[in-house]
Amino acid sequence: MIKKYIWIILIIFFSSQYSQGKTFVVCKSCPISSIKEALKIAQDNDTILVKKGLYKEGNIVIKKQIKLLGRDYPVIDGEKKHEVITVKAHNVLIKGFIIQNSGKSDIEDIAGVKFNRVKNGRIENCIIKNNFWGIYFAACKNGVIKNNKVIGPASLKYLKHAFGSTIETNFGNGIHLWHCKNMLVEGNHIKGHRDGIYFEFVKKSTIIRNVSEENLRYGLHFMFSHRDNYIGNTFRKNGAGVAVMYTKYVYMADNRFEYNWGGASYGLLLKEIYDSYIYHNVFYKNTTGIFADNTNRTVIEENNFVENGWAIRIWANSQDNLIKHNNFIANTFNVVTNSFQNPNKYTENYWSDYKGFDLNRDGIGDIPYRPVSLFGYLTENYPQSVILMRSFLIYLLDLTERMFPMLIPSKLVDEKPLMRPFKW
Repeated sequence: MIKKYIWIILIIFFSSQYSQGKTFVVCKSCPISSIKEALKIAQDNDTILVKKGLYKEGNIVIKKQIKLLGRDYPVIDGEKKHEVITVKAHNVLIKGFIIQNSGKSDIEDIAGVKFNRVKNGRIENCIIKNNFWGIYFAACKNGVIKNNKVIGPASLKYLKHAFGSTIETNFGNGIHLWHCKNMLVEGNHIKGHRDGIYFEFVKKSTIIRNVSEENLRYGLHFMFSHRDNYIGNTFRKNGAGVAVMYTKYVYMADNRFEYNWGGASYGLLLKEIYDSYIYHNVFYKNTTGIFADNTNRTVIEENNFVENGWAIRIWANSQDNLIKHNNFIANTFNVVTNSFQNPNKYTENYWSDYKGFDLNRDGIGDIPYRPVSLFGYLTENYPQSVILMRSFLIYLLDLTERMFPMLIPSKLVDEKPLMRPFKW
């Protein structure tokens, strides 16, 4: 019996030794001087350790389950000709590199690093700069993109004229996921791409604690990507803000949407969104905080809307949504819509321009608040009328509205406006 246990222990020991594999060191003065040379001799479970230096090796293709580790941030340069690294094997880890200067193509999505149809691919602690597409995962599962800096070639000088123009086509996305599942995108900083983070057909994935700023179009853009979680991210100064489209079961919490200004810019654009939850977010100084187009059965709860042009623009095709316990502070317009028939529920929100009173001191205003003004309705249907803002004519319109509140339909009313900001 004892011999049997000894054999089991020996088998486990040698199996673990084998699974750890060998380590091959690459440097300019080493016996192995190139990454491609190391890849030829490496086997599954081996590690390739690359020391500091500049490596120009064309397209590096990884077809073995290895760890590619950089020491002191060696530079892998695509010379503006090639996809820099292409991964075609499961269980590959890339960590600690500067990966730069990919090629560019109008017919191929050439990236700094591309993982293609693999499981358990990981890229961590890398600087991905001046590439057409930054990090690209296609048809992958269980991948991790963590603590990378993804800096694209687009600068702020393009932002003013980029959205909707041909300038966009000159740049790819920073982090791009297509047909993926169970992915983690955590702690990355993305800047200077077309879209900072782009998802298409991505399911059951988590995007957490990323900063996406100064991208030409969207800081985050996703379509047909169900049951994903977006938590603790910051989307700042992007050409068109954030766009969420054709998706169900979205959870967005503790994010910041700020300084997204422009004629077609939103803190958060919701288009054909169903059964989702938007919670504990801050919308600060955006042209529009949330623009909801055909958004249904969604809860917008405990968010701060501060100093936006429009806090919420919600179209008549958006129904059965709950807007509750939010703080609307110093926005030009709190809520606007393109129709008086807008069946959504507003309740227990704080509105900084509420002029009511609280005689029984229960913290709830005794007079309902009407978040949609006649002028707001007018500007939504006739945008040119915004030039009348703060004019005497609008003063008279507001006065008429206060005298005849029935001009605003009852469904566009917060029956329980809070007297003080909701604490969350």
